[in-house]
Amino acid sequence: MSEFSKLQVYSVEQERPDGGTCVVRCIEGVVRVGQVFQLEGGEGSGEILKTLTLDRIERYGRFVEFFDPPHNALVHLSGGPLAPLRYGDVLASRPDPRI
Repeated sequence: MSEFSKLQVYSVEQERPDGGTCVVRCIEGVVRVGQVFQLEGGEGSGEILKTLTLDRIERYGRFVEFFDPPHNALVHLSGGPLAPLRYGDVLASRPDPRI
């Protein structure tokens, strides 16, 4: 996926060792299944705290392939525990520089 997008976390609904589900809001771009998102450290640190892959998007009880601002969705993320995620955190998916 080459499109830039951002998600803001509202809540972690379910957590497992390999990922879990979150209620999120799209705040920029178009969020698509398969995108890789990163949680960065504090203001301008550039430190990557977490990298997660978006596996599923559910809106109003239906699975969809994408959604855009200012909509909310329940998403399933994989790539490890969601423990670092908190209300208000922003996950960013950046274009692949190889594309």
